[in-house]
Amino acid sequence: MRVILLVTDLGLGGTPLRMARLAEALDGTGVQVHVGCLAGPGPVSDRLQAAGIPTFACYASSPRDLSALVGLWRHVRRIRPHLIHSTLMHANLAARLVGTSLGVPVIGSTATIELERPWHRALERATAWIDRAHIVNSQAVAEYVIRVFGLPRRRVWVVPPMPAAWPRVDRTTARAALGISDRDFVVAWVGRLDPVKRLDRLVRCAEILSHIPIRFLLAGDGPDRARVERLLSASSAGHRVCLLGWREDVGVILSAADAFAFPSLTEGMPNAVLEAMAFGLPVVASDIPVLRELSGPDRRLWLVTEVWQSGGRADPAAGLADALRYLYENPRTARELGERAASWARAQGPQAAVQAVLAAYRSVLATG
Repeated sequence: MRVILLVTDLGLGGTPLRMARLAEALDGTGVQVHVGCLAGPGPVSDRLQAAGIPTFACYASSPRDLSALVGLWRHVRRIRPHLIHSTLMHANLAARLVGTSLGVPVIGSTATIELERPWHRALERATAWIDRAHIVNSQAVAEYVIRVFGLPRRRVWVVPPMPAAWPRVDRTTARAALGISDRDFVVAWVGRLDPVKRLDRLVRCAEILSHIPIRFLLAGDGPDRARVERLLSASSAGHRVCLLGWREDVGVILSAADAFAFPSLTEGMPNAVLEAMAFGLPVVASDIPVLRELSGPDRRLWLVTEVWQSGGRADPAAGLADALRYLYENPRTARELGERAASWARAQGPQAAVQAVLAAYRSVLATG
């Protein structure tokens, strides 16, 4: 079986890295994998090439650069895949247009519940019918694409996530490497710096909790970095928040942390949360559908909702700050929450994701 995995770009980010892990896992099953992107090559391209997985780029200069479609058409003709598996809206749209023109079946995929870009939803709804199957990473996202894209339930495949397996480091060693006192209560966050992540709430938590020895470690990069830096410069508690940038040693950060905070407005199935759970960290997160699903009936996560008061909304970070304060003051509760999360995370495995993807591929190819 020859497959193209197509993504918008191969820069350092959650989706490109997830695609790289999938490509490496599929390559181990004998599938001939080619990984392509609409933009130019990036750091993840180098990682894949070093692993012996061929990559290509279509060199789009912007999301509206239609010359990338010509480049993709040429690559698909050259590779002659049995199917194209795309992810993210722009890649899904390009794969559908090129796949239809060349008679190659397309499997699209959606990684998050889109709230902030109505035109993304409109384009997906207009073209998703072309997908022979559509892969999502949670039941919450499945319900979203069935309702919003109008896809029949039989074409939607829920594939378990495949988070990175970061090495664990001794806590004292990890804190020494990060320059953190052993007395600090350390809250970690990992991800792409994007407005939807609502990192202003973590800055606000640092202000609310300035009476306790709390430190926030924010690891990642992205378009919201300049705004977050301005927030930190203007904040009275900015010195309590460390903006670490992109890190390849996430295991060190998670090993040093006492808790993990995740105040996103919307998500798919966030690998960062799964990785924190695997480390046994108590996770405090937004009460949104996918995290409700991940928390489960045994409450593996502490989900917080915004507090409303008569006459207007209260401080939107208050619930998050209250939860973090409680974990600081009640280490036993924090430990029990982390243990429930870790117990569930240990039962998951990357092989389940690979087998689910292969089942979707075989189903599509079997129907001709």
